[in-house]
Amino acid sequence: MSRRAAQRASATAAVLASLLLAGCQGDDDPDAEGPTPTAPATSTSPGTTETPTDETSDDTEEPTGSFPPWRSDPSDQPPADAGAGQEITDVRTGRHDGFDRVVLDLTGDEVALGWFARLVDEPAEAASGRPVEVEGERFLELGIAGIDWTTEAPERYDGSTVTGQGTEVVTEVVHGVLFEGQQQIFVGLRQDTEYRVFALDEPARIVIDVRHP
Repeated sequence: MSRRAAQRASATAAVLASLLLAGCQGDDDPDAEGPTPTAPATSTSPGTTETPTDETSDDTEEPTGSFPPWRSDPSDQPPADAGAGQEITDVRTGRHDGFDRVVLDLTGDEVALGWFARLVDEPAEAASGRPVEVEGERFLELGIAGIDWTTEAPERYDGSTVTGQGTEVVTEVVHGVLFEGQQQIFVGLRQDTEYRVFALDEPARIVIDVRHP
């Protein structure tokens, strides 16, 4: 048997064992919405992205409880600690079963930053209103709040655009301005759809999922 075939056989056995165990334990919340992603968001260098592989990653995990609901209206989450000095260090993209994922890696183990999110027709800079070049027909605007914008941090992401290679809906992720402690980010979309945003700890990450139409 080849090494790849052996790996697939081992993975299949593990899935069957998990299903049998789950059947024995029961489902505490059968109506909870929380599809299990089938591929991780993939790590990138600034301005690049990689095609998802079959390797597993903790970016497939759920937030505490279950996934938040899909939505098309604005959402927000205030910072847990606006003075924590937390920074965005990397931006990654990946395609999963039913959705595309954008991951914002942060410094530290727990998410101290907050955010707001909304779908917009045209991307524009905060304060100035000047247009921002983003590929797409619809755009998810994010404001990551609580960053110490008065200091230069060497670990802070350099703002390079990340192309959503291998994704179905996400075209690219573009940084806008950092203004009064809030980093503006645009996720370009090929068409209108729904989204959800949540935090993951250890390490700290803000996760943005965009639903496949």
